[in-house]
Amino acid sequence: LDLMTVRISDLVSSVTLAQVQHDTRIDWLELNANGANKLLFRDKRRQLYLYDIETQTKVTLQNYCNYVQWVPDSDVVVAQNRNQLCVWYSINAPDRVTLHEIKGDIEDIERSNGRTCVIVDEGVNMVEYELDEGLISFGSCLERQAYAKAVDLLEELPLTPETEAMWRTLADASMEHFHLPVAERCYAVLGDISKSRYLHKVNRLIMDHTAEVGGDGTHYYMAQAKMAMLAKQFQRAEALLLDHNEVDEALSMYQDLLKYDESIRLAERKNHPKLANLKQFYLQWLQETQQEEKAGELLEQQGDYPRAIEMYLRGGMAAKAASVVNRFAHSYTQELLTRILGALQGCGLYDRAGEL
Repeated sequence: LDLMTVRISDLVSSVTLAQVQHDTRIDWLELNANGANKLLFRDKRRQLYLYDIETQTKVTLQNYCNYVQWVPDSDVVVAQNRNQLCVWYSINAPDRVTLHEIKGDIEDIERSNGRTCVIVDEGVNMVEYELDEGLISFGSCLERQAYAKAVDLLEELPLTPETEAMWRTLADASMEHFHLPVAERCYAVLGDISKSRYLHKVNRLIMDHTAEVGGDGTHYYMAQAKMAMLAKQFQRAEALLLDHNEVDEALSMYQDLLKYDESIRLAERKNHPKLANLKQFYLQWLQETQQEEKAGELLEQQGDYPRAIEMYLRGGMAAKAASVVNRFAHSYTQELLTRILGALQGCGLYDRAGEL
């Protein structure tokens, strides 16, 4: 739009995807080749920025930059900060940068015959600094969704901050596209053993279902529900299970997550025969975990007002105990009323004691 504002538009649909407003004149900018979802730009102060079009966020890559370029046909960034050659092999992790000391100015980036070299003019000679082709190829594998090939590339490389960021990027991409064996391997490398084991169980579920009925096991409703649980999309998981009359499985899901209130809600909705047992277990669990307030509220809902008052008194909530007496008519014992009065006075709530 002007020297300090960039508008990014989809030329096919003519929709504006983003608008970047800067406070200084922009003198260079370029989109990435794969996906066109990252914008690099530099201003006249030589500061280098990365703008993520999808998240609409901007980060500063360098406070001084005298050269910057995307590596051809990749999402790898090469930049120069005075006497340092800076390489971002994983631009999704802008804080992970590989540095090389150089003695001149970058002239160009050449990529051919399976090699990628940064050409540096050191005055007398032109010196080549070879980049890691395996790390560069990783981005192309992601773009083509060749996730197994990406795993093969990363497994040949040592675990460094750069490769760790790539394992994480690969994990996110494979989860998004339901390539769960790859995701399982990624989380194992990253040390997230609990998630890796969970995915191993889901992968086993998919394999068993495929062996039993054939077809694409990733569409198996139980596997879809398990992955919805992992993503904390519990309502979606519940819907998937209920669509296949798996009420007990949905109840177990909430119980395993200690979401007993959700389990009771579902049991009430389905008029489940174990509803009374679920309520009793939930009440006992609340008492064992010293959640007297929730236990009191549950007993209130069930109309058991004396026991609700007992819970509130046990939890030191005299005001809530008195509120039950004021709101619900019941034949409370004199001993219980006396205990409430004593608790109110002990808390200095003499006005509430007078109302009672």
